[in-house]
Amino acid sequence: MRNWLTDIALFVLMAFSPVALMAGDSFSEGTEAFKQGKYRKALKSFEAERESGNNSAKLRYNIGVTLMKLERFSEATLYFHGLLNTPRWRDLARYNLALAAELGNRELAAAKHYRFVRTNAASENLRDMADRRLRLLAEGNRGEDSKPWLAMLSLSAGHDDNAYALQNELLSDSSIGADSFAELFAWGQYRLSGKVNNGWRVHGYGFGRKYKEYENLDLASVRTALSHDRRWGSWNTELGLAAELVTLGGESVSQQAQILSRATRNWGRAQITVAYSPGYYFGGEEYAYLEGWRQRFELGWQRPLFSVETKLFYRYDDNDREGQEKSAGDYYSYSPARHTLSGTLDWKFSPKWNLSTGVEYRRSFYNENNRITDNDGNVENYRRESDRFRSWMGAKYRVTPKFSVSGKYQHIDNDENRNVYTYDKGEFSFGIGYTF
Repeated sequence: MRNWLTDIALFVLMAFSPVALMAGDSFSEGTEAFKQGKYRKALKSFEAERESGNNSAKLRYNIGVTLMKLERFSEATLYFHGLLNTPRWRDLARYNLALAAELGNRELAAAKHYRFVRTNAASENLRDMADRRLRLLAEGNRGEDSKPWLAMLSLSAGHDDNAYALQNELLSDSSIGADSFAELFAWGQYRLSGKVNNGWRVHGYGFGRKYKEYENLDLASVRTALSHDRRWGSWNTELGLAAELVTLGGESVSQQAQILSRATRNWGRAQITVAYSPGYYFGGEEYAYLEGWRQRFELGWQRPLFSVETKLFYRYDDNDREGQEKSAGDYYSYSPARHTLSGTLDWKFSPKWNLSTGVEYRRSFYNENNRITDNDGNVENYRRESDRFRSWMGAKYRVTPKFSVSGKYQHIDNDENRNVYTYDKGEFSFGIGYTF
């Protein structure tokens, strides 16, 4: 929710303008404290400067922005209202009034100020920012005032050139391991009570991939969850419980129980997300070795840049599972610690067309020794380590606001210290989607 333009204006104008250079010690101290994020100290210094006789519009604007940082929105509005008749500060003051109203859950007042900025501001950047906030407000209100549910469905078909993810040298013919597939994905949520950012909802998804030849690789998963959403200050939070079932080739692989916790906030034009989700896996009859805990931590950042949405994502997984012990005494670990880092660019270059591309790197360390006996009876102990690179590009065309067609290609290159697990593969798919 914080406005990056107001911060830049504050930093630059206070640090380099002639007024700042001629200001008293209290003003300079406030400027420096604000740069360091010490907003209480900055406010104290700015107020001392005003008490010394400085009542400039610039100082009053700086006090207002500092109060916004301290989330004292009602007090900040008093300063911004006093600047609406000052041409130099009018647009920024009006935008900050809109932000303060939005953060105070006064959406009608916020929309009024945003519309004024969108129509009258001299800065094109400021007009774009106001337009974006208006659209987000409209989307939120549609969710609250109309239907309490939302759903989407997609169907696609594609080709996987290494469905088994086998080592390249084991593929004696290029056609071995390749297969076509069909995918179905459905997602939905229903708000049980309250509003978008303050209430209860149920949500979930179903996914299925069916191969033409290799039926034993058919994958399906179903998940359902109950979440409570709430706004805490400038954070939108989610806390809930989820359950998931995964099958492979028609056989149960695992059942998972998971705690959901997530917090999201806007920071200027960027949005940051922090999540922690511990879960426990119950392995199926043939997959008992997968039983155990998984701890997952995620950190996300995204920011619009002109017509491109930039996203960065980090995930850490820590697994503590049973592992698989063979009759001959061999042992295979299924407890990796994984670091995943990815970046995505989404480019909406027209109202109907959207292009996306991204890259992901995943580093895995297995926590236990694997123990393998070769044909000569020699026992080898080692710990698996792997580096996986995944890259993709896709395009979506909106035929109508609800109906779209899309295409995607992705490539995976997995390199491990045990060659039998090293492979690369490519997939492409085309599909249709509908939002209800």
